[in-house]
Amino acid sequence: MYNLPTSISKLSALLSEKIKNTNTVIEKNLVSKETTIIGDIASHLINSGGKRIRPLLTLAVSELFGYQGDKDTFLAAAIEYIHSATLLHDDVVDRSEKRRGLKTANMIWTNKYSVLVGDFLFSRAFQLMVRTGSLRIMKTLSDASAIISQGEILQVGIEKKLDASREDYLKVIKGKTSALFSAACQAGAEITDASDAHIEALRDYGMSIGTSFQLIDDRLDYLGNEKQMGKNKGNDFFEKKVTLPLIHAYEKSSKAEKEIIKEIFQKPTPNYTDLNIFLEIMEKKKSLIFTKTQATIWTERSIKALEIIEDSEIKTLLIELAQEILDRSS
Repeated sequence: MYNLPTSISKLSALLSEKIKNTNTVIEKNLVSKETTIIGDIASHLINSGGKRIRPLLTLAVSELFGYQGDKDTFLAAAIEYIHSATLLHDDVVDRSEKRRGLKTANMIWTNKYSVLVGDFLFSRAFQLMVRTGSLRIMKTLSDASAIISQGEILQVGIEKKLDASREDYLKVIKGKTSALFSAACQAGAEITDASDAHIEALRDYGMSIGTSFQLIDDRLDYLGNEKQMGKNKGNDFFEKKVTLPLIHAYEKSSKAEKEIIKEIFQKPTPNYTDLNIFLEIMEKKKSLIFTKTQATIWTERSIKALEIIEDSEIKTLLIELAQEILDRSS
């Protein structure tokens, strides 16, 4: 379904052995002696064709600093488990029906099972963290997990809130998305002998590309199609999620236009006619262009963060990845 960015393909080839070992750890730890449904649900999501950018970042960063051990594979698997757990929980909260072009786990196995398997994956993630033997890494990932939860709660808080501020929105995406990108890079550096300055640089790089990633994701929600995105166009609109394109369009609208938007969002179930009306307003206000501009700022910040890192093939690919995240269409 996805066309992988060139940088991801190159990083995957460069780190093929590490990725293979990480996938083995992921598969092995999905097994439960007590019930097969855990493995069924987790495998349905984890093997459904995602890019696995976050664990790849962990492996790339550890390679960047010359790590020779195998604990980075436990760390990368833990990152993927945390990400998968949040997706399972998200789909329940959002009542989502599709992810990556497939039915969501909650649609197949019910909300109860999805939530509980998400909890299981969080538990497995912490078991894998222990195997790294690093309290510093455990703090990084446990802090990130708490921030992710806070981000999700903040998102529920601004749901349907048309006058939410850009600052509110940034708090949400820095929690629900950027925090794990940041932790993936930071922990990948912490498992090595990297200096504090280099660890901070990778933390900032991850935070910045994570923010750019979510901005582009929210933009594509109004532009993409099901084949490209693996979900229906306008999902955020129909779920009444307040994202930057909506915030900007509402901010820039006239009083009459604001009333139209309010009327649409007060409907129990907006339809595609409503979506098209909103898209016309958004087009007039250039809200999707504005969102891309904001993502560009974060991309530039991510590249700047790597300036103190010595030049290498991995560094070049991390810079390319930042740019490809900005330019992606799925």
